[in-house]
Amino acid sequence: MEQEIQSFHLKIGSTNRGGVFFSGKKEDVIQFAMQTKFASRVNLQLIHENADTYDEFYTKATELPWEKYIEPNVSFRIDAETKDKLKNSEFTMHRMKDAILDRLRDKKVPLPEIEKRMADITIVVRSHTDRFSIELSLSGDPVGRRGYRLHAGNAPVREPIAQAMLEMSDWKEGDTLVDPMCGSGTIIIEAALRERLYGEINRFLFAESPVFQTLFPTYVFSERKKEKPTTPHLFGYDIDVEAIRIAKENAYEAGVEDFVHFEVGNCLTLKNSFGSKGHLVTNPPYGDRIGKPMEDLREMYFQFGRVLKNEFGGWKFTVLCADFSLLGKFGLKENKHITLKHANLKAKIVDYELRGGK
Repeated sequence: MEQEIQSFHLKIGSTNRGGVFFSGKKEDVIQFAMQTKFASRVNLQLIHENADTYDEFYTKATELPWEKYIEPNVSFRIDAETKDKLKNSEFTMHRMKDAILDRLRDKKVPLPEIEKRMADITIVVRSHTDRFSIELSLSGDPVGRRGYRLHAGNAPVREPIAQAMLEMSDWKEGDTLVDPMCGSGTIIIEAALRERLYGEINRFLFAESPVFQTLFPTYVFSERKKEKPTTPHLFGYDIDVEAIRIAKENAYEAGVEDFVHFEVGNCLTLKNSFGSKGHLVTNPPYGDRIGKPMEDLREMYFQFGRVLKNEFGGWKFTVLCADFSLLGKFGLKENKHITLKHANLKAKIVDYELRGGK
């Protein structure tokens, strides 16, 4: 994450479990928000202050110009993750709500709607020891949820993790990409968004955000979109007919249906009709996530490893897995890996270089 932030000429101030705090020019912040592959949220910190009591927190929260950010025709919600001096997150959330509404009443502003789940504006409150921060989400919904995934299918990979897999694989726009166990299609769709929108994968999310429009009223959203490629090079396969149906629906919602090819297919009978070089990137089933018998999974990983070696020599293979014992069944030499949390499990993204060629 830090490397991605710095690539946009932004200065990192600090990091902690809550995220990475950075500053920079308005234009660079906007481009980071539009193009970030890995951030789950991009928030504007409105205040970072001391508060020993809930009343002190309330007083400082009412001093913020909420009438500037929350218009009458929008809804807002509050996410609170607090501890220490403000140890009760739910009570902190209620005091935050009171502070906002009291400020708007004082300014004679019509009161907005309050939503607990889906809202136009998301306000985030955090606290540690005697310090608290109040932040505005620039996008409302998390950046990592790009809005196209109406149906997730069974055990989907999250969008930022799909982007991390693409990054680990060294896939670049225009390269051949195959996901042989694509599920609801997230990996292939995330690659297509990078191609279709010139890398501005979050463009549509921010275009609909009241907070973004309030903070950057003069910003003009680009309408640039690449045309349908003459040669297909983004392919997804899955043995589950319903998964492929969902993947096609999600691709349509993302506006990339012309950039991708989804088809019912068994990874164990996959043939290389794509060329001598390319990238296989996938999130295969593993026991804790899918519930298949371990013996069946071991055999499936072993047989798929044979497909990789027999059909895809010279390719790159990148996989996400939370059962490390299964990875050895591929019979491949690891090139590099990173560890992360996926669905509350300790997981790895592992990259392999497939030797030889057809």
